[in-house]
Amino acid sequence: MIFAVLASDSQKEEIVQSPFFRKHEVVYSENDSLWAHHMADAFFDLRFEPRPERITELAKLLPKPILVNSVVDTLDQIHPSFIRINAWPGFLKGNCLEAAARPQVQATAAVMFGEDLIFVRDCPGLVSPRIIAMILNEAYFTLDQGISSKEEIDIAMKLGTGYPYGPFEWESIIGKQRVLALLEKLSESDGLYVLADGWKDPH
Repeated sequence: MIFAVLASDSQKEEIVQSPFFRKHEVVYSENDSLWAHHMADAFFDLRFEPRPERITELAKLLPKPILVNSVVDTLDQIHPSFIRINAWPGFLKGNCLEAAARPQVQATAAVMFGEDLIFVRDCPGLVSPRIIAMILNEAYFTLDQGISSKEEIDIAMKLGTGYPYGPFEWESIIGKQRVLALLEKLSESDGLYVLADGWKDPH
C-alpha cells in the first residue's frame, strides 16, 4: 500500500526503523493540503493539531483511512471517522501501532492493516502513554520525597523491571510537556491522577 505521511524529521527517523512502515511505500508531504488528489491508500498526519481547519482539510480525504497522532484528544473532540494513533517519540519504531477508532472504522481498518494496528478503547492516553505517564508521575513523587535521584530511579527501573528506559529517560525522549498535558487531562476526571510537585519545580 501507499502511505502519504506528514511527519517531523525525528518521526521520519523512527519510520525508517519501523517494521510497520517498511512493509509499505511511504510518501512524505510537507502539508496536508497537498493530499487532495493523492493516490495514497491511507493518510498519516503525525504532526496533527486539533484545529478546526486542519480537521476539515483531513476530512475531505474520507473514506480513505485518516490516521492522526492524537494521544490526549479523543475522537469526540476530533472526528468520529478518523483513527487515533500513538505517535509519541519512541513509539513509531515498533512492529505495530496502538490505535483507537469507532467500530465501523475499526472493522474496515482491520481488513486493511490486519494485526499491524492494535485497537484499544478511545480514551485519553490510550494504553501505553497512560502507563508511561503514571510511572513518570510516581517517579516524581519518589524524587519529591528525597528517596532517590533521577539517575538512581532510572537505573532501578531498568534493572528491576527490564524496561528499556527509566522514567526520566522516557521523559527526555517523549518530552515533558507531552506527558504533563496527558496527566492534566486525566486528572480532570479522575482523582487517581494527582500531579507530583516535581512537575512544577525543576530538579
